[in-house]
Amino acid sequence: MYLGIDCGTQGAKVLLWNAQTEQVVASSYHTYGLISDRPGQKEQHPAAWLDAIKNGIQTVMAHAAISPAKIAAMGISGQQHGLVLLDANDTLIRPAKLWCDTETVPELTAFCEQFHAALGKPVHHVTGIHIPVAFTLAKLLWVKAHEPEAYARIEKLFLPHEYINYWLTGHYCAEYGDASGTGWFDTVNRCWSKTVVDAIDPTLLAKLPPLIEAHQPAGFLTAASAALLGLPEGIPVSSGGGDNMMSAIGTGNIEPGILTMSLGTSGTLFTHAPAQIDTREHPDINAFCSSTGGWLPLVSTMNVTNAINAFREVMDIPLAEFEHYLNSSEPGAGGLLCYPWLNGARLPNRPDASASVMGMTTRNFNKANLLRSVVEGVTFKLCKGIEIFQQCGLHFDQVRVIGGGANSRAWCQLIADISGIDVIRPTVSDAGALGAALQARWCEQNLETQGESVTLRDILPASLRDVGCDLIKPCPQQREIYQPLYARYHEWMTRAM
Repeated sequence: MYLGIDCGTQGAKVLLWNAQTEQVVASSYHTYGLISDRPGQKEQHPAAWLDAIKNGIQTVMAHAAISPAKIAAMGISGQQHGLVLLDANDTLIRPAKLWCDTETVPELTAFCEQFHAALGKPVHHVTGIHIPVAFTLAKLLWVKAHEPEAYARIEKLFLPHEYINYWLTGHYCAEYGDASGTGWFDTVNRCWSKTVVDAIDPTLLAKLPPLIEAHQPAGFLTAASAALLGLPEGIPVSSGGGDNMMSAIGTGNIEPGILTMSLGTSGTLFTHAPAQIDTREHPDINAFCSSTGGWLPLVSTMNVTNAINAFREVMDIPLAEFEHYLNSSEPGAGGLLCYPWLNGARLPNRPDASASVMGMTTRNFNKANLLRSVVEGVTFKLCKGIEIFQQCGLHFDQVRVIGGGANSRAWCQLIADISGIDVIRPTVSDAGALGAALQARWCEQNLETQGESVTLRDILPASLRDVGCDLIKPCPQQREIYQPLYARYHEWMTRAM
């Protein structure tokens, strides 16, 4: 049995995976809140993550009714980019600043401008990855500028999953996948960038954690943490990784030709690459490292299920009737075009953009068309990411769809028709938690074999190797209709921008 834990922005999912039956034995979800007292502020108390994890583990163990001795290893998936700071006494200095915190924009902007002026090249030419405000760099610069006394106390810096690993094992370390989203990591050479770190603070490099490979353990469960969680002392805790990296593992996206699309509050689209891609001409791509030993090019958008739910709720359409209304409208939504930027846009990168619906007439102005227009708008945006990847020479023959939106077969059919790519809905939708459990098994198996290499593919469940059970193929007639609609949508968007 393996525990996979996905510590997200809204809550922690705990999943218990039986490697022999390749089944989820039990799962739980415990929520926590956000600190958002100032415009743009988004912070959390790490203690809330630990409480949710403890409660989640107790829940799944009780539900499964198994002996703790059956747990062989555990792994952590965490929300990316957040900043957790400890002092010399291992005391938390302040709440964690999260990926979605945007009060840090001025500090990041100033740093990037000064860096470019001093070195004659932008930061991403050094790191191999563009640095958006979501990255950890922006959070650290904000603390340095606004809380100098707190900054002066820093002895250790963590991403959320790294902090949980430290709490579990007492071992201070980082792995390449999540580290590549800090802003001070060289994604090409897979190491901390001394050039960027020195530009922040020359004393910082000595405080960063040592880096480990994805298949290596972050450490082993300490007696204190084992007692709190009701688990065996000394079980391996895998390297873990960011939620996107773990979702790649949890969807079997560990080799070229596979694309994962996550339909949540925001949307992400990512694939596997055997080498870093050159993103100097493609600023919309986050060229992360993966947590499998490769690279993970990723495109993200805002306003996905939250935009669709906003339209659905204002029209008083129950979630249970979503499919009915979506299927009651034809491709093209009767001529309506929706740009669903209720919270600004990320693809394209226009934080101040606002939403709009165009083409309304007395003939097409109805609930079904309005709902379909926002679903199409969201999907047109996400499929733009596929086009961007293809321009980089990446190719796919399938897209594996996860997140809340994957529950809608009609929406998945729409994705297939617009993209022209086969859509697959994996058996286990909690891809981040499953990926953490699978990585934990990978780590444990490599320890068991004492140096004989076990590949990640060796331990993938059959449902991720052969995924034809829930296959949605593009409809040629619908595909023919959507091609000009997709082109028109992005042409009009370019004009509007």
